Amino acid sequence: MKKVLFINGCIRGAQSRTLRLAQHLIRQIPDADIEVLALPALHLTPYDAKDIAERDAFSAAGAFSLPFFALANQFKHADAVVLACPFWDMSVPSMVRNYLERICVTGLTFHYSEKGYPVGDCRPQRFVYVTTRGGLVNNDDPVLADHGSAYLRSICKLLTSARFDTLAADGLDIQGNDAEALLRSAEARADHLARSFWEEQ
Repeated sequence: MKKVLFINGCIRGAQSRTLRLAQHLIRQIPDADIEVLALPALHLTPYDAKDIAERDAFSAAGAFSLPFFALANQFKHADAVVLACPFWDMSVPSMVRNYLERICVTGLTFHYSEKGYPVGDCRPQRFVYVTTRGGLVNNDDPVLADHGSAYLRSICKLLTSARFDTLAADGLDIQGNDAEALLRSAEARADHLARSFWEEQ
């Protein structure tokens, strides 16, 4: 079986519509051993000067097996990643950004080529971003732009050669919309995505 790292960044817990959609997806993924990482329980804070100095010292020594890099190593060795979080202030919640800060480690999860171009060193062959949005997105309008998908796609390409997908349910809080029907439609798309999960794009 293949290891799927499910990064749960759903702030509202069991009440989260994003969590519902993500769990629907991961239940359908074939040949998958699901490892759950619950970000709310980690209480991650942004790196401060001490953290950065410690990271740089450990990295310079090549001490990548230390617990300091546990999250980065977990990500690096997964076969696929499903990251679920709500659409939050046009992007992702701060705890997700704090997590990403810990997995972007030069010399461990990526390195630079002789020409200075970053090259990913992580194993995942699939990266799926699962989200729900109260409104609609439109990348042609700065007020409605989806920076979450663009940001996570860039992180994916920095660290891996994985196929990247966004699975989203939009417009859930717009007056007059049937939120349940919109979620069911997104779950149907999740079924389709799961059936081809391990296929190359």
